[in-house]
Amino acid sequence: MGRACQGLAAAAALAAVLAPAGLSAQTTTATPPVLAPSSAGDIPWLSNLLEALKPGVDTRLPESKRAMAERLERQIDQNQAADALAEIDRQLDADREKSPDSVNAQLLFLKGRALAQLGRRDEAKAVYQDMTQRFPELPEPWNNLAALEVADGRLDQAKVALEMAIRTAPDYAVARENLGDLYMMLAARSYGTAGKLNPADTGAARKEADTRKLLEPSAPAEPSNRNPR
Repeated sequence: MGRACQGLAAAAALAAVLAPAGLSAQTTTATPPVLAPSSAGDIPWLSNLLEALKPGVDTRLPESKRAMAERLERQIDQNQAADALAEIDRQLDADREKSPDSVNAQLLFLKGRALAQLGRRDEAKAVYQDMTQRFPELPEPWNNLAALEVADGRLDQAKVALEMAIRTAPDYAVARENLGDLYMMLAARSYGTAGKLNPADTGAARKEADTRKLLEPSAPAEPSNRNPR
């Protein structure tokens, strides 16, 4: 995904010298593409006909795990993280009762996103760190962990996390782009420090200013169709 991610989507903070836009957060976990169901909403008579044909007894199938994850993801995207988190925790508890050793990776990932949206970054970090142990094949938890580290001004820790994401999935473009942004953040921080240590060095101040311009948010890009690994 691009910067919408597959919005690392957290505010970035640089220690004392820089406050750039945050890295792009991954918003989805790996799922096969789904064809959107056709809608009869634009054909009123067909909608009425289908309504009349509804059975008199409840024949609905139970919601699948995948459908539930997609619904909860939409809730988080619509800033309903508190409601989504409560349901995620209930479902994770229910799953643990059925099988103590099994964990739904998608739900766990969404829990991290919900916690981050609610400003509970330390808890979100703990979720992502746990995922890196449980699901070492997934790069998304490392990527989102890096976003939260940047938001806390911990650029060096974010660099380690992004390098792990790329080591896990060398073709993971989101993490590679984020690492490029992070290098610019680190450069700006270094230029700023140099300028403070030697105020007469106008070159360092100019380089810091130029680098900060590169980090300013640009117009939102079109969402990528990439399905994360």
